Amino acid sequence: MKPRRIAVIAFAVLFAAASYLFVRAPSTNAEAAYRGKPEVVAATFASAWCSSCKVLKPKLARVIPRFKDQPVTFIELDFTFGPSDDIRGEAAQFGVEDLYDRNKGATGFTVLVDYDTGKILDTLTMNFSEDAMRSAISRALAVASYTDETPAPDAGAPL
Repeated sequence: MKPRRIAVIAFAVLFAAASYLFVRAPSTNAEAAYRGKPEVVAATFASAWCSSCKVLKPKLARVIPRFKDQPVTFIELDFTFGPSDDIRGEAAQFGVEDLYDRNKGATGFTVLVDYDTGKILDTLTMNFSEDAMRSAISRALAVASYTDETPAPDAGAPL
């Protein structure tokens, strides 16, 4: 084989491997999965090309450690290469497949969902400060933790 052809093949193999690792690598959001049954799922709709995500994700990554022992699971649905059955499967695993179906391909936000009811409790965007994100997640946890016998606080009311 000619050296140029070998170089092209090697480049293609390396590019394919790097692309696979980029898509399958765990995100900073996914590192904070609560080990028990979550009360809230924080589903981030993101992609590598999304400018809003480049603002949202670092803020969220700084907020996540505060909730490591709380019943909230952070997931990231990465649409860098478009919607797929794999992404829908991940969404279904956390009970947010309806959100996936409604928003597939849209990026730049995190939806806080009551795990038991599927109710959307709040949506975080790049415009939220870290303090506002912490407050929204705390409110979502407070609302989701109430049972049918106990009236839940208003999700929009400050704690």
